[in-house]
Amino acid sequence: MANSLSDLIFEALCLRHRATTNVSRSMTQRELQDATGLTPEALMDALKVLCGPEYDHDLRVRFVDGDGEKITLGRAWLGRCEGTAPGA
Repeated sequence: MANSLSDLIFEALCLRHRATTNVSRSMTQRELQDATGLTPEALMDALKVLCGPEYDHDLRVRFVDGDGEKITLGRAWLGRCEGTAPGA
């Protein structure tokens, strides 16, 4: 998987996580697909790599409560997102 795919996914999930509006910190597959411009197949392939085989919460991306439709930052990317200045 190219680094740029993971960067696109990180940026979309980080923006959602840091949103100041009353919106869920998770994204649906469709929202993430729209935000990144990835095809459904490319998105799922990238998510499988980013989540790992057990969908560990410590990894970069995780499915909320094991639901493949709710995607959010895992612990590995959460700190990176929170340490990023807006617009950086």
